[in-house]
Amino acid sequence: MRQAATSSSEPKWSPGLGSINLALISVYFIPTWGRDALRVLVSPWNGFEDRAHAAAAIYVRQLFDLGLDGMMRVSSVLAALKLVIAAGFLAYLIEFARGLAVGREPNRETGDVVLALAVGAVLIWALPAFGLDDPTFIRVYATQILMLAGAVVLFTVERHIETAVGVPAEVPAPITISNAPLVASHS
Repeated sequence: MRQAATSSSEPKWSPGLGSINLALISVYFIPTWGRDALRVLVSPWNGFEDRAHAAAAIYVRQLFDLGLDGMMRVSSVLAALKLVIAAGFLAYLIEFARGLAVGREPNRETGDVVLALAVGAVLIWALPAFGLDDPTFIRVYATQILMLAGAVVLFTVERHIETAVGVPAEVPAPITISNAPLVASHS
């Protein structure tokens, strides 16, 4: 959590790169996954007209050896999961905007949970889609994986820096001729 000094006695929150990145990623995932999920949930064919969604549902069906009814339920559950994650991204975006307006840091747990769910979900959809050998699906899911991986790295590094700032680093003594280690001694 970075603080910027203001004229009032209370410091105002300024967002870090990880928070801004996750907000931008939210702007991408909310309409993309929300639209995909709603299209599958209202579809009379349970989303099997979408090759990527059908591949994910068939993959889960084969993994758990489900019948046709089970595959239809899996298709709906996968779409509902996508909708829940899109709603989670919306919740984070609202928290982030509120944090900017009020000057308070957004709830970290919201970002952590939505990021973890999104990473797991994109892998559920990406692995079967990669098996289709369709370059369009490969580009879309590779892009989503890279965006989420970048967000995870930024969040992790940002948190690591925040915890390291509180702990003073031990500065080693400079090496001089008097305290330099001997490499080898010849007798």
